[in-house]
Amino acid sequence: MTMRLTTNGYELDTSPERFGVLETADELLGDDAALSEAMAERGYLFFKGLLPSETVLAARHEILTKYAILGEIDDRHPIDDAIAGDGHAVADANLRAFSESVRSGYHYRSVTDHERVTAVHEALLGGPVRSFDFRWPRFVRPGEGCGFHCDGPYMNRGTSRIVSSWIPLGGIRRFEGSLLLLENSHRSERLHNGYLQADADADGLEWLDADPVVTQEKYGDRWLTTDFEPGDVLCFGMHTLHGALDNLSPVGRCRLSSDSRYQRIDEPADPRWNGKRIEGHGGSRVFYPGLGQWNNRDFQDEWKDVDERGRLELRDTMDQR
Repeated sequence: MTMRLTTNGYELDTSPERFGVLETADELLGDDAALSEAMAERGYLFFKGLLPSETVLAARHEILTKYAILGEIDDRHPIDDAIAGDGHAVADANLRAFSESVRSGYHYRSVTDHERVTAVHEALLGGPVRSFDFRWPRFVRPGEGCGFHCDGPYMNRGTSRIVSSWIPLGGIRRFEGSLLLLENSHRSERLHNGYLQADADADGLEWLDADPVVTQEKYGDRWLTTDFEPGDVLCFGMHTLHGALDNLSPVGRCRLSSDSRYQRIDEPADPRWNGKRIEGHGGSRVFYPGLGQWNNRDFQDEWKDVDERGRLELRDTMDQR
């Protein structure tokens, strides 16, 4: 099926000069020096089938079952199909407890902390690693997407030697919201001399941009993505600009994926995402992506205000384009 691709509502130019497919790095596994060299050159490493598909699909079922309790999944269909529901129970749920349950699930942790994932990050970082205490499982409803950004300003209060892994929790076709990387953006002097020096919280960062053409002209070359399968893993550094295609699923399927971050165990960790009490973007908030577009002003696209009982306090949607 050929479908138009959009990101943040803008149609993507898929001509060969502006758009390409992620290059795989499977042949480099087992060669630590080659992996590090390829990461420095490309700004990312993409592995096909790095994880056992059954491990990934168990995590998918675990998480979707929890979303079905809130009505976010239409249970007239098989839960693993992830067809969007009406979310009828979201407003009355304790979202703090829900978010903690999703992020701490046994099968989900079995994906983010799998020995094959850890081994890749140890090769890239040159020693024993740990995943951040906080993980980011992302549930993306039809019509939703993600603005363009780099991870560095959000993770830079400890070491700067961090690698992100984006893991599809199930198959994700491009038109269902695949992750999108900007080729050679990790080399952008414009990013390094400004944006990448910022602290997201202290400097009140919003998404860097929403328009893929403008972003491309300023910071890099082609947009890169692919169709993902269960078991695939995409690793990238703190300076690689990325976002996501909009979820335009014709059958109303929600996208489920995971972001996890890794660093050496002997280096300082960002207190926002590590420790017994996770600070995040304000301790009174809950990680619950979507439900509106705010250009991530005050981190609202992903972090929601809740009351003392964990009940949602959704602000008015403000489309900033």
